[in-house]
Amino acid sequence: MIHLTKGNSDTIFTTSDTILNLTDRYYFKFTHRTTQDIVQMWIPNEDNIARFQKFTIITNDYFANFIEGFWSYTIQIAVTNNVVPTTPILESGYMYLHPETDFVPIKYNEQSNNFKAYNG
Repeated sequence: MIHLTKGNSDTIFTTSDTILNLTDRYYFKFTHRTTQDIVQMWIPNEDNIARFQKFTIITNDYFANFIEGFWSYTIQIAVTNNVVPTTPILESGYMYLHPETDFVPIKYNEQSNNFKAYNG
């Protein structure tokens, strides 16, 4: 599972495990597990290391108007920008989108344990 936080994120995937020739552009499709919202992106590969590929996903550009939570994703080789590829799926899995700032609960001072009881 990958974790993305709203804001800039560098993400590393191991899609080269399933292909012989590295490519310079990949198609990502994220689907929210509850709302079924879909986010699509065509992202260039920033590293041609034989073991992994590095991508910069600016989450505020893609996920700003979507809720945080669990998403499923697939990655495919992109032949052209803005065209959904028909190439085989290289990788699939789950992603958790975190909010830009973590939730901090309000902490209250403890209540006084001095009570007055009335009889009658």
